Amino acid sequence: MRLKSLAIALLTLFVMVGVGFAQTSKGIVAGTVRDKTGAVIPNANVTVASQETGEIRTTTSSETGSYRVEAINPGLYSIKVTMAGFSDTEVKDLRVLPSIITTFDPILNVGTVGEMVSVEANTNSINTDNGHLSGTIESKELSLLPIFSLSPFELVATLPGVQMMNPSLNLQGVGGNFEQLSVNGARPRSNNYMLDGQDINDVGIGGQSFNPQVPDMYQSNTALLNSASAEYGRSGGAVVNLVTKSGTNQFHGSVFELYSGSGLNALDGVTRQGGPFDPSEPNPKARYNEHQFGFTAGGPLWRDKLFAFGGTQFSRFYGKSTSGQIQLPNAAGYAQLTAIGGPQVALLQGLLNNGSYLTSFALLQDNVRPLQVSAAGGCPGGCTVQTAFFQRPPVSQEEPDTQWMYRIDFIPRSADTFTFRYMHDRSNFTPDLGLNTSGLPGFDGEVGGPSELAQGTWTHVFTPNLLNEFRGSEVRLDALFTPTPETLANPLAKIYNVTLSGSGLPTLGVSQNIPQGRAQQLYQFQDTVGWTKGRHSLRMGADVGRDHETDLIAQNALGGLTFAAGGGLSSLDNFLQNRLGTSGSASKSFGPTRVDPHMWKLAAFAQDDIKLTPDLTINVGFRYDYVTVPDNVLPYPAVDPNNPFAPINTVVKVKADKNNVAPRIGFAFVPHYGFLSDGKTVIHGGFGIFYDTDFTNILVNSAQSSPNAPTGTNTSTVTGGLTNATGQLDLITPVLNGLTSSVQSVSSDLVNPLTYQYNFGVERELPAQVKLAVNYVGARGQKLFSNRQLNYFGGFNQPRLNPNRNAINIRDNRADSNYNSLQIEGSRSFGHGLFFRASYTFGKLLDDASEVFATFASPTSYSANLAGNGLFQDYGHSAFDRQHVASFAYAWSPAGFHSDNFAANLLLSAFTRNYTISGTTQFSSGSYQSYSLLGLDTNGDGSTANDRPIVGNRHASINMVGIDGTYVGGTPGVYYDLAANNNSPANGNILNPVTASQVHFLIPYGAQYQNQEVGRNSFENPGQSFWNLALQKAIPAPFKRFESSQFILRAEGQNIGNHNNVGPLDSSLLDVGTVSFLNKSFAREPTFQNFRLWAKWVF
Repeated sequence: MRLKSLAIALLTLFVMVGVGFAQTSKGIVAGTVRDKTGAVIPNANVTVASQETGEIRTTTSSETGSYRVEAINPGLYSIKVTMAGFSDTEVKDLRVLPSIITTFDPILNVGTVGEMVSVEANTNSINTDNGHLSGTIESKELSLLPIFSLSPFELVATLPGVQMMNPSLNLQGVGGNFEQLSVNGARPRSNNYMLDGQDINDVGIGGQSFNPQVPDMYQSNTALLNSASAEYGRSGGAVVNLVTKSGTNQFHGSVFELYSGSGLNALDGVTRQGGPFDPSEPNPKARYNEHQFGFTAGGPLWRDKLFAFGGTQFSRFYGKSTSGQIQLPNAAGYAQLTAIGGPQVALLQGLLNNGSYLTSFALLQDNVRPLQVSAAGGCPGGCTVQTAFFQRPPVSQEEPDTQWMYRIDFIPRSADTFTFRYMHDRSNFTPDLGLNTSGLPGFDGEVGGPSELAQGTWTHVFTPNLLNEFRGSEVRLDALFTPTPETLANPLAKIYNVTLSGSGLPTLGVSQNIPQGRAQQLYQFQDTVGWTKGRHSLRMGADVGRDHETDLIAQNALGGLTFAAGGGLSSLDNFLQNRLGTSGSASKSFGPTRVDPHMWKLAAFAQDDIKLTPDLTINVGFRYDYVTVPDNVLPYPAVDPNNPFAPINTVVKVKADKNNVAPRIGFAFVPHYGFLSDGKTVIHGGFGIFYDTDFTNILVNSAQSSPNAPTGTNTSTVTGGLTNATGQLDLITPVLNGLTSSVQSVSSDLVNPLTYQYNFGVERELPAQVKLAVNYVGARGQKLFSNRQLNYFGGFNQPRLNPNRNAINIRDNRADSNYNSLQIEGSRSFGHGLFFRASYTFGKLLDDASEVFATFASPTSYSANLAGNGLFQDYGHSAFDRQHVASFAYAWSPAGFHSDNFAANLLLSAFTRNYTISGTTQFSSGSYQSYSLLGLDTNGDGSTANDRPIVGNRHASINMVGIDGTYVGGTPGVYYDLAANNNSPANGNILNPVTASQVHFLIPYGAQYQNQEVGRNSFENPGQSFWNLALQKAIPAPFKRFESSQFILRAEGQNIGNHNNVGPLDSSLLDVGTVSFLNKSFAREPTFQNFRLWAKWVF
């Protein structure tokens, strides 16, 4: 019978090969049964029962005294252990966490059967079963700690080795979507995010595809930080699993309202320093109000059998956004255009929204610049069109967001558990003024779309030692940047852009960055078998996913006309005569505006936790991943780096990456002798290989560039330029020309980056439920994504390597990283009114490329030396390196005071009891960036963004810089004081010669200095601190069936000290001697001191 059950389970496993990740959200309870002397007890009966749903599992301890119960829903459990000759032992309120093993080691006393010994559960136990590092944000933390993003993923930043990317770094898509976390040396987009084990990664840019906004909906958030088991993959950083709440036999839930608004906020420190403010002037704070209200509720539909939980939140944002000033014709200028008349004037006035700004915009400065017009009808003898600076009035913006979820759990019998969960979100932000390049009404854009996440799970227990967990899920989401309905109705939003060079007017017409975005439909099936036999605890699984993605590509598909001056006429004059002007141009791209990269995602794994002795567990695992190549959907997917100068229209496919084999090994040793005989110390270690996955933003960039998107340009240097300007776009045809087309593509050898993760450390249980952990944590990244220029210039006045081809840029896998750290954590789970977690990480992260896109750290993501082995020169501090990070999370509910006097006790209750103070605090050393020479090409490779200075005298002031005379009109080969030169008067050029010994940096001229440049990211910015605090008052309100219900009033403060961190400084040496160079006051972050108010009823 056992063999038959095993055969059925294995058949289920192998039939399902070809689906998803097989990463569980269930919990595992494991431990070793011992007597008081420390001797193990085999064949003891272990019963694990849910205190919330009545679910029961039974098993027996093995020959080593070990027991293990897998795939149980997270929550509170009791464990009862019985054995002949011993008293029964029972523990209650053991909290089983998802995705990791919860350890409980029962100790039996000699006695008679039926005699019961109750023990207190340790809510903060050490991990005695494997060598991975993890952390869990439990429900108490989600409800008590301030989360200003409302996303539970934010609190992962309180774990050791994790840092939240400061928004002031402006990483945007480079850091992934929504919460941006760098974990143990990995790039921020390298994390794997899940919801109940379901893949919710943004396939386009990394990060989360779904933004959870209701902390009350979630039970916990588990982050596997290093050397996770083979069950988990597709991540060079952390695997983060957010688990939803479920119904129980007890009705529970909440009703809440969250208010935030500008009226509660202080001015940011930067703006405040500009005070005092004139009361008659507009308020420097942008006005807004936001209400977020909703509820959660859960309970039994059929006691011990059927449970339901659900909730919703409605977010309503009401505010106004201000725009910058723009230059447009003033009333007189617009009237002059009307007098001139004609089809070109009609076109221009239509692009100016028919002059609506004249009555609706604020006039900031009149008569800014006259634009000359030659003699024409309505303009005898020539005339001028006057312009002025206008500002669009604050625009009412709406950001409605509705998010809801329901979950059903069904336990028809002890052998089967079924779960179904559905989550929906719909959001829209309109108008998004950043999508309007002209600044005029009629051309606005908006962003948003729906998200749906559905999942069904079936767990079947064949025997106490054999079970199967099956999961099917679906993700459907849209993240689209589109025109507003008003823009769609505007016929002039469907034509080309118009630019009048030198006029000061903005580019007119709709932004050709819209529409763009992505839609995704991911279907995922996962199956895992758990089998415990003797010393072995084996888990095997498979995951198959089918990802249907649609990307809308922003192209210059409508075309653009750039009118220039020429023939004695201004650019406006040439426009009115429908001539492009001298060197004016018409351009248009012919690339795809939509691509559909459909992918298969396949994985299989096996993991065996071997109990070699009662004190030593060895973990051995193996994982294989395969993801089909998305780039091959393009007409021209890749470039062969071994034959880069093949004809530009050569079709080269990206080779399939089929060797993502990932072994895992770990151990956990719990000594039971000497001063460690109490079994409260574990020595552990782990090692594993982990593979990242591609992100389709790389594909989108290739689709926007040649050879996939050839761009045609018509121009002429003949005086007056091309005639019939508005008809030129129709004359352009797509032509691929290797000499003029600049290629942006990927290497045909592009593979998934891999990371070696490893750790070694000690955990110790201390009194009062305190746990101390000290770990060495390391990671070695290889084949990381990087950029490469295959056809650079050979030096000053030298041609490209292939003079018959233009630039050839590819994304490849040449980058490496190396992370080493010491991490210390002390924590206490919430109990007796106190919770805290304090961690300190001392680490160093070195790499030779931090991203494929430019970050704050450097003007470019290309290496200083563009040669094939040039990355070695860039090995230095990563843009994500922070040598010191200290994080604190805490909550304290003091007991307060009591009195026998009723009135006094009532007052004491109101003013001293049921209060909770909580918060999160993080201190970190500063980010690293390069000393740049943006605008100069010092080595002749054709790039003015990748060069760095060389060192003259490292003991000289950093403000002393010498620059070669070639750049400043001096004698070539002679260095001059750059600070003095930058302060030259308007009618002069100060040239003070200096020697290398007098200055800190030298800006040379010549390729011979290439290998002497200072290191990449050698400047460290000032450190930063973040301090959020919350204070709440609970008012008990018990009534029938809801004895524990209470009303909660809560205030939260972000950046509670209104501390203005210093962001990246101006480290461009070309600014030395100016007020901006390394000036902290110029880099102060305008961080607001935000407050918000909660009102809740919790039951």
